[in-house]
Amino acid sequence: MRAHIGVVTWNRLDLTRRCLTSLLAQTPPGYSLTVTDNGSTDGTPRYLKELADAHPHMRLHLLKRNMGVAVASNLAWGDAGAADCFVKLDNDVEICDPHWLERLTGMLAADGRVGMAGYRLCPWHEGTPLRLADSTPALSVACCNGACACIPRAVHEKLGFWNESYGRYGYEDLEYSWRARQAGYLLAYALQEDAVRHLGAEPEQRDPNMENGKLSSRTAALSGTKAYLMYLLLFEKGIIPLKVGRKYLPVEGPDGTVFSLNPEHKALQRLLTRLVQTVETSQTGDISCLDLSAWQKKGRLS
Repeated sequence: MRAHIGVVTWNRLDLTRRCLTSLLAQTPPGYSLTVTDNGSTDGTPRYLKELADAHPHMRLHLLKRNMGVAVASNLAWGDAGAADCFVKLDNDVEICDPHWLERLTGMLAADGRVGMAGYRLCPWHEGTPLRLADSTPALSVACCNGACACIPRAVHEKLGFWNESYGRYGYEDLEYSWRARQAGYLLAYALQEDAVRHLGAEPEQRDPNMENGKLSSRTAALSGTKAYLMYLLLFEKGIIPLKVGRKYLPVEGPDGTVFSLNPEHKALQRLLTRLVQTVETSQTGDISCLDLSAWQKKGRLS
């Protein structure tokens, strides 16, 4: 099973070096790689250019400004070509095992029920024991951490891309996990927890600027928790399809890649702007009130 790996970078050059150095050293040939830089200003673009020159299988996108994790990752996903699966890898992940990718793709190949595969990077993702179709032991989880997530082509064709509506840092991995489960897929973690290391989750490695950006995105009206809960409700009711398209379309110009708003998304954006103003949440965090009168009828934008 051939994999295409997408890595998104934004500053944090030291972590990016550790990520890509370990990735290139620990991953056997047979995969393709795209790195998308979100407008770094700390010397990362220069480093990435030198790295791309030395590794012909690596494609590089240098964006002029920070478009967010989902947009940049989707741009890398668009380079997957005929690959059988796509791996989203954050630039604060260090690869520690040469079999890390083989295990992920093996889980997908072993059991067609697996819609996302990854590693247990967060201690609270306990999961429950799972036996894949070929008897491989794994963990069944409710959410696959987007720092290292492997998605087969068949699932991408059914569910589309990461949702680009959550700002620079949002709920795109949580939502994709939800959509995958809603479509009937299993989310599975490999048992080898030491295969990859999430450096960015360690307190001493956290970047204050990135943490502030995450907080801003998750508290904003159209990209935060209310928006996430609203999307889940609209998906669940079948008002919008589980397959998510691109909000921003890449356009290659003389100065590199720029983005334009997808015309198909404009009507949805207007509707979401109205709907989010009606959202009320309960003490448990669920939506307790949402005025759906903005829809003229199910499945049609007003």
